[in-house]
Amino acid sequence: MLKIKLPLVSLALMSASPGLFAEELVVNGFMSVGAGVLSNSEASVKGYDDDISFSADTVVGVQLSKQVNDSTSATTQLVSRGGEDYDTEAAWAYVAYSPDDVTTLRIGRLRTPFFYYSDFLEVGYAYNWIRPPEEVYSLDTFSSFNGIDASRQFLIGTAELFTQVYVGRLLEDFSVNGTAYDFSLQNLAGVVLGLTLGDFGYRASVHTGDAYTDLQLGGTRDLDQVYGLATASGVGEKFALDGKTSHFYELAATWDNGDVSAIAEVTALEHETAMLLDEMSSLFSVAKRFDSTTVHLSYASVRSLKESDATVRNIQSMFERHDSSWILGARYDYDSSAAFKFEVQKIEEKIQAGSTSGEDGMLYSVALDLVF
Repeated sequence: MLKIKLPLVSLALMSASPGLFAEELVVNGFMSVGAGVLSNSEASVKGYDDDISFSADTVVGVQLSKQVNDSTSATTQLVSRGGEDYDTEAAWAYVAYSPDDVTTLRIGRLRTPFFYYSDFLEVGYAYNWIRPPEEVYSLDTFSSFNGIDASRQFLIGTAELFTQVYVGRLLEDFSVNGTAYDFSLQNLAGVVLGLTLGDFGYRASVHTGDAYTDLQLGGTRDLDQVYGLATASGVGEKFALDGKTSHFYELAATWDNGDVSAIAEVTALEHETAMLLDEMSSLFSVAKRFDSTTVHLSYASVRSLKESDATVRNIQSMFERHDSSWILGARYDYDSSAAFKFEVQKIEEKIQAGSTSGEDGMLYSVALDLVF
């Protein structure tokens, strides 16, 4: 499940080195058209139920790039998602300065580099799944931030080392059970290290930020009521959210010999506030190529971690979860820039919203991915 090393993908999605761009405006894009249906509407998969849906995995993106001079470029990427009624937003909008071939400084709206596939998160053509497993890739709401980053590549013998640091802030709305909340991460910062050595690749990253939201004591929204219950139980301070720091950790290892590939990725979320549950997530995937066809099998899981205080644990149990899924899929590359995919995903909800009787189900889905 390594990222596909095709020049078109890189050209379409990433701000490349100055030599790759002509001075005129370069326009590239990507599109995924997906459809899927759940065997059980009570099971939880983002955007799907037991009626066939054509919107949850459908996304369109256009990227505009302009090489201003030998060292400076500007890039904008506009994305419309079917699951968000095709509202268009800028996933990228930045200016990049490269003083040499291995160093890049960027400022503007950037991808938050939480995951191995963060730069290609919405580009289905860049990976074998129809969608990255949401047990691990669950921070898509916070996939872009406003700030600055710096990256540098090093060649040490036969090893290639990549480093990235960033700072900024994130302002997004998010919803819980269909109810919207204002949310921001201030003092957002992170470090990413990547290493490629032959057929093997490794990635480690650490991220931190201070959370703020519009919780209202006495409010009627779900989180407002949780905060009110915690306050009435004498643990309200533990559930206060404003100014509380969250940490996110990620480790990934990949292997690809041309015919067989594999990826393992593990993440951990830690929060100072009890309003947000700590989580451990992992995915393991292996793929085998047969000419133009790739068959893959994946397992992913996520589990909430509650605090030791009995009162806090009882309240946190209201939104605890423990989910896992198996994904069996096939990908057929019928063109150098197009792939057809089919997947069967078995969802197992061991704990959902505090209930040990979570619903299991099967998700059947197909997709057509393009880059241009």
